[in-house]
Amino acid sequence: MSHHHHHHHASLLVAYILWFFLGLLGIHRFYLGRTISGIVYLFTGGIFGIGWLVDIFLLPSLVRHYNNKHHDHTTVIVAPAPVVYQAGSQHYAPYQPQPYYAQQPISPQQQQYYQQPYQPQPYQPQPPSYQP
Repeated sequence: MSHHHHHHHASLLVAYILWFFLGLLGIHRFYLGRTISGIVYLFTGGIFGIGWLVDIFLLPSLVRHYNNKHHDHTTVIVAPAPVVYQAGSQHYAPYQPQPYYAQQPISPQQQQYYQQPYQPQPYQPQPPSYQP
């Protein structure tokens, strides 16, 4: 037996109305599922009014957090099966994507150059290039 809890979709407007008229009692916190801080606000007058004032800036993120937590926003896109067009008895092949090259494909001569093993060159010191 499964229990389904149906949560409301929190509204920022409703949250601000509750905050303005009943915020010192923490009612807006209860509305947003913040039971513990709602109880704290209830017994401290919105933490002596300071928390109530700070909540004017926090309400948008509190509403967003509540809605993200309680409402699944997964979008499933169902695409139709590919269509093969027919004109009379002639069949058209479905579109075949072509590979994308970040640069032009290399020529066979360049390919041979890259396939040669690396051969280190001896160190040749250079005279200093500065002048006194």
